Amino acid sequence: MQITIRCEGADTAGELAASLHQWLLDEPDARRHAEVQLVGAAPVEGELGFVLDLVQLIVGSGFSAGSLGYTVAQWKKMNAPQLAMSFERNGRTVTVSGTDAEEIARVIRQLDEE
Repeated sequence: MQITIRCEGADTAGELAASLHQWLLDEPDARRHAEVQLVGAAPVEGELGFVLDLVQLIVGSGFSAGSLGYTVAQWKKMNAPQLAMSFERNGRTVTVSGTDAEEIARVIRQLDEE
């Protein structure tokens, strides 16, 4: 399963994405069961190049939606509790603004089911 995570509406989205990327790399379960990459969206008109502002995960069967939800919720609580984050899979996007691990896990499970 591939999931893309975007930090929404922040001037520092690139820095926040880099922080989340490192947080996931430091998490033993994520490191073991997911390939975590920092990637950039295509530049919009007027931008000179890519900004690395997306975290992309290719998740294996050993890393559940609950584990990812808990890990992301912990990062949000420590770094950006008010930040809205979008989770995208197969062209479907859902945005979460809270820090509740169960809510984030539920959103990730929904993306996997549909």
